[in-house]
Amino acid sequence: MKVLLINPKISLDLSRSATCPLGLLSIASFLNAKGHTAVIFDGMVETGSAKKKIRGFNPDVVGISLISPMAGRDALRISRYAKKLNKPVVWGGHFISTFPELALQEGCVDYVVIGEGEITFSELLDALQSGSPAENINGLAYKDGSRVRITGQRAFADLSTFPVIDWSLVKPEKYFQYFFGVKKMIYVYFSKGCPGKCTFCINPTFQRSTHRRRPAEHIIAEIEYLIKHCGIDSVNFADEYWHPGKEEMQRFFDLIEQKQLKFSWGVQTRLGSLDRGDLQKMYNAGCRWILFGIESGCKERNRQIKKGVDLDKAKEIFAACREIGLTTQSSFIIGFPGETEEELKESVRFGLSLNANLCPFSMLFLQPGTEMYNDAVAKGLYKPPETLKAWSKIVWLEKLNVNLSNVPDRELKVIHHYTQWSAFADKGSINNDSYGIAKKMISDAFIKIFRNGPLYVIPGAIASAKWFFTVLWYAKAYPGIVKKYGLHERSVPGQCAADSRE
Repeated sequence: MKVLLINPKISLDLSRSATCPLGLLSIASFLNAKGHTAVIFDGMVETGSAKKKIRGFNPDVVGISLISPMAGRDALRISRYAKKLNKPVVWGGHFISTFPELALQEGCVDYVVIGEGEITFSELLDALQSGSPAENINGLAYKDGSRVRITGQRAFADLSTFPVIDWSLVKPEKYFQYFFGVKKMIYVYFSKGCPGKCTFCINPTFQRSTHRRRPAEHIIAEIEYLIKHCGIDSVNFADEYWHPGKEEMQRFFDLIEQKQLKFSWGVQTRLGSLDRGDLQKMYNAGCRWILFGIESGCKERNRQIKKGVDLDKAKEIFAACREIGLTTQSSFIIGFPGETEEELKESVRFGLSLNANLCPFSMLFLQPGTEMYNDAVAKGLYKPPETLKAWSKIVWLEKLNVNLSNVPDRELKVIHHYTQWSAFADKGSINNDSYGIAKKMISDAFIKIFRNGPLYVIPGAIASAKWFFTVLWYAKAYPGIVKKYGLHERSVPGQCAADSRE
């Protein structure tokens, strides 16, 4: 069957560069290996419209990814158009897997794939082609009359049985990003899921706290293609938890050396999963940056959110990274339910003491499907939107949508935006390339503005300017709050490697 997989656009998402829709890329590669013809249309980077693509390609099935509800309006527009042409419409993604009924009640979505999509989508295509019922396909939601039916839970796939991802299905250069001393970085992935049970994270629900790895040979084949055919200079692993295991990690290092591949790379992982020996081997194999998700510098809060990391070892690990030459990021979350000012001061103090190259403090976003979200809803602390249209108006991650802590909104915003601003204003914090990255972000914003047509230019420019001045305002207008939390006491971060491509 002919399948068009669509990543709908988020109209005013100007604060970050577009990243390749790795989920759709994996699904398309899998479907093509099964004999179907799957193509991808990414509304975040493509010129033209999804409607035009539907008319031109004339697919048998239209699949839409809805990871964030902010893309809900565009997803609905595309779905309604596809239904006018009598095309079956299938949705999938983190968000809609949590609330499949939101899509199905719109009347323009036939099926919702819940969880991992490769095998479920393939089986659904076989059923549609043969006219078989979908009720026996695990991992699916659909309407039966007025009722929403959800089939059985799908067992996780062995990722080694999936094909090597076919990067020719997209134009990788559209996703290049400036990063730590590199200019053509792109995201790839080595694994799915994480063994953690963090209460603020969707992983325990979506991946059931299960970590699965892909073969190192597959990753190397993809990176080799991206280097030779697309000219990338680096990759950033999008894994929630990067840890291939000792043997597979060494296999990865050996293949890099055997293939004589020259590229930089970086990861995000859990504190304590890698020792100094691992870090040194990673650096020797080209790793140049690493993000540790710590989330809170308060031991009691860390226990409550089930993070499960040893804060006492944090300084030792960050010092080892500095000595080896690895650029470090320490990720923290502020605004946890019930968090006090004293607790937040402790967390900020601890975060700054790590002397990481970047130390962002992100405001908590109650992500649907997480333990923390479910608890807040059950206690009546948060009333979620009831329709997809209402959900689509919520700006994820960059705005404080609900504050369940005991810290005033303004103080949370100052901490968040001050650390954002510092990341760009302090050249030493990101390998002396802060202005290069800022310039690329501004450039990407204007490309988005003009790609979406003249009617988008003014509101797009206003949104971009508003975001910039919001960061600047909260970073500079409240010196008392900055002093209160000791944000100005941040020491000069450790020196990064002079050139991450060496």
